Amino acid sequence: MIDQLRPAGALLAALAAWSVGLLLLALAGLGARFAPHPDDPAVAPPMPRVELAEVGSRLGPASDYAEVGNRPLLNADRRPAAVAAAGDSEAPLDWVLSGVLLAGEFKAALLQSPDGSRSQRVRAGELVEGTAWRLVALEPRRASFEGPQGRRELDLRVFDGRGVAKPSAAPASAPRAADGRASAGPATTNPAPAAAPAATPAPAAPAAEGELSQEQQVEAIRRRIEARRAQMREDAARRNGQKVE
Repeated sequence: MIDQLRPAGALLAALAAWSVGLLLLALAGLGARFAPHPDDPAVAPPMPRVELAEVGSRLGPASDYAEVGNRPLLNADRRPAAVAAAGDSEAPLDWVLSGVLLAGEFKAALLQSPDGSRSQRVRAGELVEGTAWRLVALEPRRASFEGPQGRRELDLRVFDGRGVAKPSAAPASAPRAADGRASAGPATTNPAPAAAPAATPAPAAPAAEGELSQEQQVEAIRRRIEARRAQMREDAARRNGQKVE
């Protein structure tokens, strides 16, 4: 009968017979005797042992590298850079508080020399340059320093209309009225800015009692602002190589 089947039919018949045979073997107990191998310590490979030992530094002592500091590779003369000298412990705190910066965690004081020739910014906790005074506390209008002589506080400098420098040239004569008498009002002509940057024009002489009135203070401030603007324009023109008229 098998000879009469087609090739495809014969293949299916053989596959069915093979499946039936496997089913009969499984029912008879084929594979039921297989089980996991019992634990045998002798068969398992031994665990590796790790031993830790103290190892010295491979870099060696710092004295071995002294020549690197004495002859820096990146310096042209192969000499170490000079270290700035420490602040003088006897130097006084000869500065004026000209500004206070309080912006979140950033706190700094702006200091200026009494003659206005030098200025520096000191952050909280830093030393004033050239001295042993340290900025320890800051308030909106006051700064506290600690140094060899104890604690010192500097108040914020406020412009009160006095103490301006005298003009380098004599002021223009006061205008006269029609009857020939000098008028009491201040001269309206603006002084020309001085050539030197340090020179600052100032208003006329103060009153007889040594104090300036409110109008004279306002006039002094206005003249200083105008003179400063003229000086800045002159400096900018000189830097740009333009002719200053």
